[in-house]
Amino acid sequence: MKRLLFFILLLAFGADNIYAQKGLNLQIIAQPGISFGGEFDVTKILTSTDTWVAMDKSLTINMNMGAELGYNFTDNMGVSLGLLYSHQGQKFSDYSWTIGNETVSWGRSVSLNYLKIPIQFNYISTPVQNISFMFSTGFYLGFLMSYTDENIISASDGSNITSTANGTTCTQTSTDNSGTTTESAAFVNGNPFNSFDFGGILAAGLQFKLTDKIFLPILLNYQIGFSDVKNQASQFTQSNSSNAELFWQGSNNNSPNATLPYHNSSLGFKIALKFIL
Repeated sequence: MKRLLFFILLLAFGADNIYAQKGLNLQIIAQPGISFGGEFDVTKILTSTDTWVAMDKSLTINMNMGAELGYNFTDNMGVSLGLLYSHQGQKFSDYSWTIGNETVSWGRSVSLNYLKIPIQFNYISTPVQNISFMFSTGFYLGFLMSYTDENIISASDGSNITSTANGTTCTQTSTDNSGTTTESAAFVNGNPFNSFDFGGILAAGLQFKLTDKIFLPILLNYQIGFSDVKNQASQFTQSNSSNAELFWQGSNNNSPNATLPYHNSSLGFKIALKFIL
């Protein structure tokens, strides 16, 4: 009888060690998805009146990669802290109009790269099963690592103007019949995009059991930025601050871009390899 009781206890503790989700876990994450950014208006340059039109947005692919360290205080519930490299941004469809016999086209793209720290609450329905339902919610802190804001205005006669803002400078390159000229300006009052972002996270999906200690979570993940990451006070100047211009205002004092907000958001699939530690 003692041997039988010992055997039953051994099985019980063995099963608990096999299936328990309590304690630490580590997830290696890749999250491909679609990025969404703010609106941007363009004006029909060189016409008699300023007519502002919102540019159409194009499909913009983004990627989050990194790792999360989690702690389950029960088999079903826990919390996690992550460190992710996140590419955000927004591409826009070219906007074209006609001036006399010339066709003018305006193209634009924004690329924002962040170091994100997601903090989440996680729920797993039945971790002992081969397939379990998962749910996560929380928030993230984002720190801007680099950015590129590029505008290209081209005409059918072959002339074009490319304006590229990144780091602490804005560079404008103009090409026409007389050749190519390049001018650079420095930013004052900060860069065009703020260095910090804050937002919410909501995810749901399935967890697949590969072994007793290794799992494959696949979740539909939505992130929405609460912060306006546009620095509306950013100015650029070629010589000194006395002749500085607002970046988002430009030479058009009635530009709606000066007040249009820019919020990051994304929708993608969170694919992870989860190890029970």
